Amino acid sequence: MDKNKYCCRIFPVILLTISFLTALSIWYFEEGKHSFSFLTGKDEIFGFVGSVLFIAIIPIGIFYWLNDKEKYESHAKVLSLLGFLPAFGVLAFILF
Repeated sequence: MDKNKYCCRIFPVILLTISFLTALSIWYFEEGKHSFSFLTGKDEIFGFVGSVLFIAIIPIGIFYWLNDKEKYESHAKVLSLLGFLPAFGVLAFILF
């Protein structure tokens, strides 16, 4: 199977964008103020960036791990999105 040379470069950026939006919504609703004031604080911005990277590590790891396996190579992108389930679970817990 021919690989797209941009496959392993662009998709992790998409995963980082999804994790950024997920972390943004978690921090927005967890604060209780429903504001983006956590983006202006020096100490809180590093915590936010750490949250983004922590949320993104599981899907990116699943994506690269499945890309190496020939059996699952064609489904690696879809299966890597399952790595967001814990973050979506936390978001659902915060909302409800």
